[in-house]
Amino acid sequence: PTCSSDEEKKITRPAYSYIALIAMAIQQSPSNKVTLSGIYDFIMKKFPYYRSNQRAWQNSIRHNLSLNSCFVKVPRTEGNEKGKGNYWSFATGCESMLDLFENGNYRRRRRRR
Repeated sequence: PTCSSDEEKKITRPAYSYIALIAMAIQQSPSNKVTLSGIYDFIMKKFPYYRSNQRAWQNSIRHNLSLNSCFVKVPRTEGNEKGKGNYWSFATGCESMLDLFENGNYRRRRRRR
């Protein structure tokens, strides 16, 4: 039996690094900042593959956020924003990180030997 393209999308892992997925989520938010749950929601809506085995990939997202110096926590302002947790955004000077993703191409690059 052949699989429809929708079924294939669910099975196939997208060719994006976790850093690229985080950058996409931040870049596509109206304020260029997004909560951790907002990052998770963006990834699951955009890439059905990530709707399963959430614990594993969500741990990887948190790991990448905390270790990559281009991502910084932005505290919520008091009174205006409900909810808990911080926002995540690009660190000052790392907006150019988006230049790494040439012309919106977030796909993994082949490693040079």
